[in-house]
Amino acid sequence: MNIYEKIQLIKEEFLKSNIKKSGKNAFAKFTYYELADITPKLIELCNKYKVFSSFSFTNELATLELINIEKTDEKVIYTSPMEELELKGCNKIQALGGTETYQRRYLYMSAFDIIENDLFDATSGTKQNESKPKYASATTGKEELIASIDNLEIQTGTDHEEMLKFYKVESNIDMSIEQLQDAKHRLEMKLRKQKIENLEIGE
Repeated sequence: MNIYEKIQLIKEEFLKSNIKKSGKNAFAKFTYYELADITPKLIELCNKYKVFSSFSFTNELATLELINIEKTDEKVIYTSPMEELELKGCNKIQALGGTETYQRRYLYMSAFDIIENDLFDATSGTKQNESKPKYASATTGKEELIASIDNLEIQTGTDHEEMLKFYKVESNIDMSIEQLQDAKHRLEMKLRKQKIENLEIGE
């Protein structure tokens, strides 16, 4: 099998494995996958189908390479922009470790189409927001994230006010880098879920 066939089979078997989510958000009352939930099963499946996974990090990008062990010139590469996490009570090394843990989780989920329920599903798409969204001008270091979130909100039909309410902020400029990263990831997963559902309806 080539690398693409192997990845597809890993996606299918992971989906059928019904891995339990151990992460819990008490405020929003939802569960989510932690890295420790998905890594053991993915390692097992990668071993089964002879796929080697390798993570690397630079100041700009987090990278996941999936390599066909039986034909090492075949590989698929996934990347994610690196952003600094703002973690209270942590030194720079601890914050870096937190960033890399987040990135490994997100890259695995992207590579193997691991989909979670979206935070904003219950509140988006049900009615139009009558008041003007509280957008604020972006400061240096947040511009790209905020622009991406603005675009994803439009594509997914997400209620901007509900998102602000969830993160307990008055404006997107008040969100920390960690919150912006989290919101961007969840909106990307929501968009992917909607595309999959649309494909299924089309069939």
